[in-house]
Amino acid sequence: MRKSLFSAVSVFALAAAAPLMAQGHSGGAGGGPGGGMGAGPPMTPPGMGNAGGPGGASSAAQDIAAQQGAFGRDFGQQMRMTAQERADQYRLEAQQHRADAQAMAAAARAGTLRASAKEIRSQMKEDMEAFRDAFQVDRKAWQAMRDQWLVDRESLDAAQWAQRRMDWFAMRDSWIASQRDWAQARRH
Repeated sequence: MRKSLFSAVSVFALAAAAPLMAQGHSGGAGGGPGGGMGAGPPMTPPGMGNAGGPGGASSAAQDIAAQQGAFGRDFGQQMRMTAQERADQYRLEAQQHRADAQAMAAAARAGTLRASAKEIRSQMKEDMEAFRDAFQVDRKAWQAMRDQWLVDRESLDAAQWAQRRMDWFAMRDSWIASQRDWAQARRH
C-alpha cells in the first residue's frame, strides 16, 4: 500500500514539474547546479565573465588565478632547488636560530629574558622540526627526540627553556658531526 501510494505521489510530482523543467526552470530559488535554495546564480561559460562578454572575468577570479599561479611558481622553484641549496638554506636559518637561542640564554643568565616559556618552547619545537625535515630523521628517532627534549611546557620556566634550547643545539651539532664521521668512514 505504501509503495503504491509513494509511486502515485512521485508520478504526480513529476507530472506537475514537467512543464517547468521543459521551460528550463529548475524549481529552486537559484539557477545554478542543483537549483535548490542557496544554489547561487546561473553559471557562465569560461571567458564570458560577469559582464557576459569575453574578458569580463571578475577581479576576485583573477586574484585567485594569480595566487594559484604564484603558488605553482614558488612550489616549482622549491622543487628545483638542489640538495646542496636546501642544505645551505637550512644551515643559514639554523645559524640565525642558534644565535637567537644564544641571546635568549644570555638574557636568562642576566635576568633580562623577556620571552615566555611558551614562546621559547614553541621556537625550540620549530627548530627541531626543521632539523627533522632537513635530515629526514625517521619517525622512531624523531619521537624519542621529541619526548626527551619537548617536555611539558609548565615543567620548566622561561630561563630553563632558554638553556634547554641551547643544549638542544649542542646535541644537534653533535648528531650532525657523528653522521658526517660515519659517512666519511663508509667512503674509505
